[in-house]
Amino acid sequence: MDVDLRKGVEFNKLSIMQTIMEDRKSPIFRDQDLRGLTGQVWSIYGNNIGPFLILTITGMLPVLLISYFIGNNVPGLLALSLIEILIVTTLAGAFIYSVPYYYVNGRVNLQTSLKASQSVYFKLLVVTLGLQIILAILLTFGVVLPLLIIPFTGALLYMIYFVVTQPVVVIERLKPIDAFKRSLKLVRGNWWRVFGATAIFFLTAVGTFVLSWLPFYLISLVLPEEAGLRGIIQQIGVYIGGTLTIPPIYIFLTVLYYDLRYRKEDFSFEQLSDEISY
Repeated sequence: MDVDLRKGVEFNKLSIMQTIMEDRKSPIFRDQDLRGLTGQVWSIYGNNIGPFLILTITGMLPVLLISYFIGNNVPGLLALSLIEILIVTTLAGAFIYSVPYYYVNGRVNLQTSLKASQSVYFKLLVVTLGLQIILAILLTFGVVLPLLIIPFTGALLYMIYFVVTQPVVVIERLKPIDAFKRSLKLVRGNWWRVFGATAIFFLTAVGTFVLSWLPFYLISLVLPEEAGLRGIIQQIGVYIGGTLTIPPIYIFLTVLYYDLRYRKEDFSFEQLSDEISY
């Protein structure tokens, strides 16, 4: 019995040591500056750009085709916006889940990621719509009522507290209201860090979009206007720019989410692995 007990103790020690070693190898278990966070996002994206682009192109191609046929029809544009939100919600869940899966397995699995996204789809859709509606209201009032620009700017900045709500839904599988509360709890005390990281990433994402869209825009300018190709070429440029920038947005939110958990909680590689077991 004593021998079995000693073996059990030794096994536990080895397990703990292995966990510590795994923790140190994983980039989310390090104290990183804001540049390091952004670099980690583009590293994950670059190492898995094939699967990410396949998924994005497959999801967003219908949006491009529909937009071409509906033109400037207002009801059609509203319907297209709804379709786009439904598609992007699926993609968002898959991209978010891909980050911890990559940390654990060293690769991305599209089938597993889509399955994980579908399992929390309606929760994620409610959260996504909630964030979109709040943002739309704030921007509308901020533009229409200039006198309220200061309070609405403050409210807009307050939304930083909800920036990791979507990763919370996918990874912790919480209900929408609980996910908003959880995001608020994680960001509290780290608002400036989250704001700074978001600002830096936003600039790099905008730069990526512009660099990928600009060649198509310039090409369209040399085409004769009566040929009707200018709009099509520019639309293709917007589509390609969006295709390249959608995945890193959700990778960033997930990396930021794990950074906050590392800073505020007793978070381990073992826990990370357990949480992606669907």
